[in-house]
Amino acid sequence: MSDYNRFYGKSSTSLPSLIKSYWRTKRYLFLIPAVLSIWSIFLLFSHITSTDDPEFSLEKALHPDTEDDLSTSTMERNPTPYKAIVLKPLPPQANVYQWPPNIQNPLCLPKIFVYPDSPKMGEFQVAEVPHMGTNYIAEQILLKQLRNKESSVYKNYVTENPEEADFFYIPFLGSKYLADCWFTKGIKGDCDVDKKYAEPMMNHIQRDYHYWNRTFGRDHIMTHPMDNTSNYYKSKARMQNATFLTTVGDKRVAFTVDGRSRRYDDIVIPSATALLNLAFVNPLDYLDADGHPKTGKRDVLALFGGRYNDVKPEDDYSAGVRSLLFNGLDQQPDYQIATSWDNSKYTELLTRTKYGLAPQGYTLDTTRIWEYIAFGVVPVVIADGIIEPFEDDLDWDSFIVRIRRRDAHRMDVILRSISEEEYERKREILWKHGRQVLLDHDAWNLIVRALCRKGRLEGKRTIDRNHHELLSGDVTIQ
Repeated sequence: MSDYNRFYGKSSTSLPSLIKSYWRTKRYLFLIPAVLSIWSIFLLFSHITSTDDPEFSLEKALHPDTEDDLSTSTMERNPTPYKAIVLKPLPPQANVYQWPPNIQNPLCLPKIFVYPDSPKMGEFQVAEVPHMGTNYIAEQILLKQLRNKESSVYKNYVTENPEEADFFYIPFLGSKYLADCWFTKGIKGDCDVDKKYAEPMMNHIQRDYHYWNRTFGRDHIMTHPMDNTSNYYKSKARMQNATFLTTVGDKRVAFTVDGRSRRYDDIVIPSATALLNLAFVNPLDYLDADGHPKTGKRDVLALFGGRYNDVKPEDDYSAGVRSLLFNGLDQQPDYQIATSWDNSKYTELLTRTKYGLAPQGYTLDTTRIWEYIAFGVVPVVIADGIIEPFEDDLDWDSFIVRIRRRDAHRMDVILRSISEEEYERKREILWKHGRQVLLDHDAWNLIVRALCRKGRLEGKRTIDRNHHELLSGDVTIQ
């Protein structure tokens, strides 16, 4: 056959034979479309699996123009080409090296002297004045525990002999005085609190006893459980050297400059609450020993009850966060958000709820967080810069969810992306350890641990002020 016929002429060879012959001689040309096809399938699969991520897909649907702001951890759960491995757990450490510590093993055993009431402190101090129905009664609860000779607090820490005391507790009830004046008598303003109460109190402590002047008050303790702490009193300068037990823990400049929060001088404590400390609702009437509801289940994803449903995003109050709760999240079927409930309804909701929303109000702390903790509801803290009570001894991040203000609009996405296993882990730690913080649980044991550090008494048991012995490692407190 001529070259022309061989290349351009008709051929009787069948099509399958031609394909077979071409594959033998030109097979490398098939690699290009094959690789492109495999790569296209891979890209399609990656797209499907990434958009199946509930946080990623929901967030893109809500905010299609903010893809660059999405975290890489959301978009790529494992961005490496290698499979993650799990190794053998490390052996446990000795108790003294573990954190958070077992607070039943005391850091020190100091002695606290409580000044007795006297008319010289002001007539209010010895008057029979019932406490008002406010959340500002932590000062009364803590003082009552110190003075109750049957309490473990009294037995562990209190001395009736001031000469052997490491610390001196001033029974100052400024919040009770102001609440009685504002709510019972209906008087506005400062109610002459300095002239009638704060000044007589400090005069008596500083002039009729010599203990304040011995250290210029640095070994004295007083409680300020209201939002403005000692700023209610014109005579606050006379109190400043004392350690304040305060519900306001705040790292922000505004609160440190005006003295409402003194991070290294104060001890942050929990607040009293209307449900737990005024209505005396007992969570164990509704929950079993493991913190599960005795009836039903936790079918409410998130809960919030609070006033001011007209807050705007730009408002200072709550840093605008409440505007999100009452203008969006309240429409979610598995949320419970309202301005208020009666105690019966609120108690029922607490037993059914997984997460309790705790945005800041006037201050970063909020009383509802203590109700959440008491009922085994995992708190969702939205309060940038907050100092929680007893952070040196409690691992707060192990039993709360922390959301920054800048991420508050993603709150629903964040909560729904938490696995059931992670939620249950937090709930168990909250129930076993988080409840220690409450006023009617181990608050005084935790306060004393903070005092041990301030007084440099770690590892010591007080015999008297000038005589301490080493604390045995097997000592426990109840």
